[in-house]
Amino acid sequence: MIKSLLSENEKIVFLGIGNPLRGDDGVGCRFIRELKKKKFDRKRGIYLFNGEQLPENYLEPIVKVKPSKVFLVDAVDFGGNPGEIKLLREANPPPGFSTHTLSLSLLLEYFKKNQIGEIFIIGIQPKNIKWGDGLSKDCLLYTSPSPRDLSTSRMPSSA
Repeated sequence: MIKSLLSENEKIVFLGIGNPLRGDDGVGCRFIRELKKKKFDRKRGIYLFNGEQLPENYLEPIVKVKPSKVFLVDAVDFGGNPGEIKLLREANPPPGFSTHTLSLSLLLEYFKKNQIGEIFIIGIQPKNIKWGDGLSKDCLLYTSPSPRDLSTSRMPSSA
């Protein structure tokens, strides 16, 4: 699904958001760590940022990349089943959509203001965001993406 959105010779940014100490809230960060292990890197035009609880610290570095697409990867509560994934294109998430202090809508606004290309949210429905718990089995299913996963994942298109 995501692979169909990627083209040759373009710069793509993935920004993982979340707190790894709060169960499934860390799913975006784990996603980025796993991509790094699989050598998805700048040589292929893919830039990976692990924003954790402070994604705003990466706004300027991302703007400097001048990407054509930005994917924000985060645990978001959209009322789905645990581990369910939604791909949203330039969405305006409602308040409370993200589990973080800085709303995803503020990140989206900043990127738009700085003329970043297309913006997507890869939202993964958390099961548990309690302190000290690891990722649930439901969320672990999608934290190790491969090139095949990026093209044929179980992500429904909500874009």
